[in-house]
Formats: sequence, C-alpha cells, structure tokens
Amino acid sequence: GCSDDSPSPRPPETKSVTLRNGVKMPMLAAGTWQYNDSVAEETVIAAVHAGFVHIDTAYDYHNQVGVGRGIQKSGKARDSLFITSKVPGCGLQNTTAKTAEQCKTETDDKIALDLQQLNLSYLDMVLVHFPPCPGDDGSAESPSKCSCYGPQNGCSHPQSCDMIKAQWSVLTDAYKKKQIRAIGVSNYCSACLECLTGSEVFPMVNQVQLHVGMGSDPEGFRTFAEKHEIKLQAYSPFGSGGHGSEEILTGNLTTSIGKAHGKSAAQVALKWIVSHNVSVATKSSNPAHLKANADIFDFTLSDAEMDSLDKATFASEDTPSFLCRDSNPSASQVQLKSEMSVVV
Repeated sequence: GCSDDSPSPRPPETKSVTLRNGVKMPMLAAGTWQYNDSVAEETVIAAVHAGFVHIDTAYDYHNQVGVGRGIQKSGKARDSLFITSKVPGCGLQNTTAKTAEQCKTETDDKIALDLQQLNLSYLDMVLVHFPPCPGDDGSAESPSKCSCYGPQNGCSHPQSCDMIKAQWSVLTDAYKKKQIRAIGVSNYCSACLECLTGSEVFPMVNQVQLHVGMGSDPEGFRTFAEKHEIKLQAYSPFGSGGHGSEEILTGNLTTSIGKAHGKSAAQVALKWIVSHNVSVATKSSNPAHLKANADIFDFTLSDAEMDSLDKATFASEDTPSFLCRDSNPSASQVQLKSEMSVVV
C-alpha cells in the first residue's frame, strides 16, 4: 500500500551498496559455510575468477585458514576485495554468556583470531553472527542446540540487552581502531537493535535469511532496515535448510520467468533479492554455478514479475532469524531512528 511503513520503490540497480559510513559493499558475496579448508581455498579462487570480489566467512565455519590462502592465491590485490567475517553471539560457538564482561573479552579474542586465521591486517566487515543466549557457556555444538533456539528469545531474554551492548562495544572499538571498515549484525530482530539505540556507531548491516517465497518484507525486516539506514544482506537465497528450496530451483514461477530472460531459476531468485536493493551471500563450490550466480546484472525483472515473486508464499514458514521473532514491531521500535546518534 501507500502507507509510510511500506518499503521504498525499487532504486536504480548497482553492483554495490553504500553503507552509512560511505563504505561501498559489493552486492554479491561468495559464501564459504560448510566447506573444509581445502574446499574453501579452491572456492575463493574460483569465486574471484568468476567475478566475485566479496567473500563471506566466519569464525565458526572453521575454514578461515583456507579462505585466507584462497585470498592470497586469488591474484587480486587486497584492496580490491571485500572480506566479511563474523564473531559468535554471546553464549554461542565457544563464546560464553555467563557474564557480559567474559563475552567482551572472548569477542575481542575472536576478532583477533579472524584476522590471524585469514592472515589479514584488517577486515572490511565483521558481523555479530547471532543474538546472545544469556547463561549459555558456548559449548553447544550448533546454534540449534543452544537454550534460546526453542523459545527464540535471543532478543527478548531479560539479560539480552546487556550482552548485546557489551559485545557491540568490542566491535565499535575495533572499528574505531580501523581494524574493521564496517560493522554489523546477523539474525538480529528489531528488539536486539533497539538495545543499541543511542550507540556511538549503529549497525550498518543485518544479514538474515531472505528468499523468494517468504514475501518481500518478512516480519517487517526490510521496512525496519530501510528506516534505520541498515543494509539488509540475504543468506540462503535458494531456500537451503528452509521450505522453499525445491520450489525456488525447479518451480514454475522462477523457471518460467527465467525462460523469458534466458536465465536459470537460481539467477531469477538472486535477481529478485538485489532488485530490492538487498545484498546477498550465495554459495557454491562449482565454478560454473559461481559464474552463473555472478551473471545477474544484464537483465531486468519487470514490475509484474517482481510482483508475482513478491507475492509467493510457499516458504512463509521461514523466518529472517531462527533465534528471535519480530511478529509485530512496536511503534517504539519503529521510532528508533529519531533517538539514534550516529557517528561514523
């Protein structure tokens, strides 16, 4: 509709988005999740050769040494690449949430480890990977085994805000020391972001699950991000691990639109995301698929095609985050921007 809460119309297409501090982030990132060191190394080299300049990795992918080797062997100058890593949320992936101070210390250690494992002197972006699980000690083997997974209360637990602020202060310090060019979060609902109201530096990016079949603005995440100058970044663009994978890659909607443009269903799924000015981390170790994934800037989806993709609901059970819910953002959350001090 025409209400103030609807996302803005489609902007002209670009291959990068400009973050609040002026840093340009390439729209497409090659992801490295679930790869061992040797596959990660080969994937980074293949991705760069396919045209990717943005590489997405994380402390808990356990392959950053391989990613670092791939960066060194890619043939690209460091300043022509954009490297994103992540640090675990408090209480997850070897980072304790027993106290906020312990989480701060361990987050500082993880940033140093990210740099060391990747063999880099700075990172283009670091994200807090998940909302916190207060009280957990970080020993759960995966986020789905942590205490906040079932209740999805990573942003609503009584101690969440303390953990979020403590951890964010570590990223802010690293940003101010120029160890990191941009800082953001992942899987954060609006209540998590509300904890950071008035922060010296506010998150620039929120990486969340978004794909065709979830609707164009699931749980109001896109509207909220636009209001607060946060750039959304989509993971699982083909519905991996959710309810939309088969329909996205082989369903009539995406394949028929693809045929009209001489493109694959996967390319249509990626194009739909970037056409909403949302950046995307896509993943493949197959050089041909990487090349195809990068080849989405030479066609335009019509308004009717975008509308039909926006209205698809086959994956409406999938949510932007799996550790928190934003069923109905409150008016106070929507007013967050006016209270925010932004220093970049």
